Amino acid sequence: MTEETKKEQPSWVSKFNLLLIVALGLGTGFYLYEQNKSISSLENQVKNLSETVSQSEKRVNKINESVNGIIWKNLTEQSKKMVDFSDSSIQTLNEAFLLVNAAQKEHLTGIKFTGRVINTQSVKHQNVTFKITVSDISKKFTINQISSGNSTGFSVYIPDLTAEKARYAKFEYLSSTISYYK
Repeated sequence: MTEETKKEQPSWVSKFNLLLIVALGLGTGFYLYEQNKSISSLENQVKNLSETVSQSEKRVNKINESVNGIIWKNLTEQSKKMVDFSDSSIQTLNEAFLLVNAAQKEHLTGIKFTGRVINTQSVKHQNVTFKITVSDISKKFTINQISSGNSTGFSVYIPDLTAEKARYAKFEYLSSTISYYK
């Protein structure tokens, strides 16, 4: 064989190298194709996860709004039952009674609460029981009678209480007997 013949006919090594290069090219192409599919799959998963997080954030925001609304409603309801004993003007106790001339003063080791309860209804209330709660200390008291459209004074002493803690109190109507005429 001459040099020219060797160049025209590839040897088995050259054929093997060529086959190896083609196989390597196909393998690389297949690998890149699979990687591209994996990347596309990961991109879809990230997109779905992002949408899920966005929806979850919206749900959490709605829950926060609901909870805040409940807390606000609860605080509003609680504040409706609170009276300010430094305010002598008319304050609402509930749909049936008002409080006027509310006052407090130190007495012995505690505070004496005074005021007048106004009956806003057209019925007479007898043995009207109320409860005052200040700093987790409660005291029930009874007013014998509050006629329709009238007011009756009260005085309640709560021991072991300081004036700083006694400005606001929860003032609750508990029970009474009503009388009306036909």
